[in-house]
Formats: sequence, structure tokens, C-alpha cells
Amino acid sequence: MAARVVALGLAALTLAAPASARLWKPTPQEVTQDYTIINHNKGPEGRVVVSWMASALLPAPTMQQLLDKYVLVSVVHTRQAPGGGVTWDDVEGVQVSDASGTLLKEVPPDAVPPALVGITAAAEAAARQSTQGRSKLHWMVYEAGNVRACGPGKLQLTYDGETYSWDTPLPGCPK
Repeated sequence: MAARVVALGLAALTLAAPASARLWKPTPQEVTQDYTIINHNKGPEGRVVVSWMASALLPAPTMQQLLDKYVLVSVVHTRQAPGGGVTWDDVEGVQVSDASGTLLKEVPPDAVPPALVGITAAAEAAARQSTQGRSKLHWMVYEAGNVRACGPGKLQLTYDGETYSWDTPLPGCPK
């Protein structure tokens, strides 16, 4: 009986733990993944989640080279709907720049490399499936210019009056 009470207590503590808790002894790749996702709770204006699919996240050298040539970012903007549901905003007006403020050039959809099309399609499909088709996950592909995940600099993304940024080299990059 005492074991059951302890187990229930531990389960309650686990369920009460914040979802944003840090990983214990994370791998370099997990540290990078955590750093590349920005979760902005804007209160009544909703929640914006911005992420960067950086070369340091992927172990395959071919994909690392591709993601050093292109910057792949996503933006999701949700709001609490009346009655407890969630609405998904259309994402427009995104600007991506390097450390000097130079805007990166967005790659037209018909010029995006097939491997990146596959990554974005899979992520969008997973988002649609997990939200019963309501998600408006918006992926954008830019020419990287001077931005390198494992080199010195910065990537900045401006959306909805906010500028989100990542300093580079990203945590977890080889030294």
C-alpha cells in the first residue's frame, strides 16, 4: 500500500512539473534543439513559436551542407479562442536578416531543393495531423548569405512587431 501511495505521489509530481523544464544531462544536439526554438507567450495576443532548422541539429553531412547554404525557419501564431479552443493566425510579413541587419533572400517555392521540400512537407503534415487540420505552420527557406549555425554571427527573424534572434555559433556546435 505504501508503494502505491509513493507511486501516486510521484505521478502527481510528474504531471505537475512545468512543460518547459530543462533536460537533465542533455546531449549537444538536444541543447541545440532547445536553443533553436523560441516560444513567446504574448498573453492576450496569443503565442508565437519560432524555430530554426539549423545544420547543427542533423547528423547527416549532406543535410548539414544544405542547411549551411539555406536558412529554414518556421513561425506559428496561435490564440486562445472563446470557449477554450485555439485559433491559428495566418503568418505574414516575416523578415529574416543576418547580424548586420541585411535581409536574407527568400527562395521561391519552385527553387527550394527537394530535400528541404521533404523536411517542410513532413513537418507541416505532422502539425496538421496533430491539430486535426487546423495548424497554420509556415516554413520559409532563405539563402543563408553570411549566416552559419556553427560560425560567428546572428540570425534575426522579425514578425508581428517582435524581433527574435539566435546568436551563433549555436550551443552544441563543434568547437
